Amino acid sequence: RVKAKVAKADSASVDARAMLERVASMPADEITVERAGSTLTITAGRARFSLPCVDGRDAPKILATDAVHDDFDAAMVRAGFAGALTAVCHDSTRFHLSGVYVDGVHFVATDGHRMMTRKIAAPLSGKGRIVPERGVTQILRILDGVATCGIAWTDHAMFVRVDETTLSIKLTDAQFPPWGQVIPPTGRAVSVDRAELADVIDRARKVAGDSVAVVLSISVEADEIAIATANDDRGDYSDVVPLVAPSWSGKPLRIGVNGRFMSEALAAGSTDTAVIQFPPDVNDPELQPILITMGDQRGVVMPMRIP
Repeated sequence: RVKAKVAKADSASVDARAMLERVASMPADEITVERAGSTLTITAGRARFSLPCVDGRDAPKILATDAVHDDFDAAMVRAGFAGALTAVCHDSTRFHLSGVYVDGVHFVATDGHRMMTRKIAAPLSGKGRIVPERGVTQILRILDGVATCGIAWTDHAMFVRVDETTLSIKLTDAQFPPWGQVIPPTGRAVSVDRAELADVIDRARKVAGDSVAVVLSISVEADEIAIATANDDRGDYSDVVPLVAPSWSGKPLRIGVNGRFMSEALAAGSTDTAVIQFPPDVNDPELQPILITMGDQRGVVMPMRIP
């Protein structure tokens, strides 16, 4: 709500972004808003804008609830959504993957090729709910720099309250897949400097692009992960990242991954080290996923064929 002198009570629905852009560009501090039929006119001094509008009675109903809003640390909630957002699926035919799944203390997103999860200190939802990507983007925006927020749920909507502002989001009505089954239960784990590995992977991406695999190689003879990629049009690249702990055991492994997926998984963490769990020493380990753990942040990256 904003303070205004109301000469005549009325209601209208307009494109919020278009109105914000026009009002922000007005030369005066005070504006006049008038509606005539399906046109909304905004005036400030000699500047005048007009926007198409619909009668407020014909606008879609705003979601509302009388449910109690539970208070949460805003930074914690924001970190949960942000930690999963990059893995949201953008395939319109897989709408059940088009948002962040909130399952108690877990925030999860997957596009079928990788998965990102973030665990927070307190459960945000008693049962699993899918918050669509556009809603998550608005949540991140409204919680930026905020200390606390109120959260309420209904069967079909989520409500986020900050001071006098309440954001209502219609949930995605779909069944999210059993995400816990995607996380590899066992494997061969090593620790590396997270930032260093991220830098090396990022440089490899510049050569590989998204269609060529970045190859990670590791063996018992070397306490390091070798990273290499080659592209017929962009040349090749190679580098190494030393292991922090522990040393490698078992047969050598050479596995290909999508560089962008690996880079985004590492960027979502905030710890100094990342624990990389490679597939166990079984048949065809290069066809099994990699698990990246950085405290409460985890990423699962499916392998990519090595040319």
